Amino acid sequence: MLNLKEYVRIYFRVALAAAAVYFIFIWAQDIFSGEEGRVRKFIIQSRKAVEARDIFACADKISGSYRDKYGNERSSLIYITRQVFSYYANLLVHIQSMDIRLDESKNEAVVEIVALVIGENRQNQKEKILEGEKGRFKIKLIKEDKRWQLLELEFLESLPMMGRSVA
Repeated sequence: MLNLKEYVRIYFRVALAAAAVYFIFIWAQDIFSGEEGRVRKFIIQSRKAVEARDIFACADKISGSYRDKYGNERSSLIYITRQVFSYYANLLVHIQSMDIRLDESKNEAVVEIVALVIGENRQNQKEKILEGEKGRFKIKLIKEDKRWQLLELEFLESLPMMGRSVA
């Protein structure tokens, strides 16, 4: 019959082995997924940062040379993101599809995303920000210092946000 110390040892060894398997899996996935997998990971991390309304994580994903067709630079995009985070109490982002196209050097990528984004404002009113064809947008990414960064954002349809039409 096993005493309490032996149960704790067995439990600790199983937990340690499970953690080791998990970290080896994550490491192997990162190595063997290639650049397309890294771009997909960047987008998933960005989605999580938006849902968490983490302005620092979002700002960290924007390139210093960001420019878009709306006249925004990195600082103005961070300001807009902060305004959106202060207007919406909660944000839910569901990525319905993404089409990743890498250039030949694998240092730039263009990703077309279709997403459903629902925002809940401070008065607990829900608002569909992006949905279906109105949820299509295109982002251009660049690899800087071995990390993917947002270089450009373009909405393919106009969308309602914070009571106004954008795009």
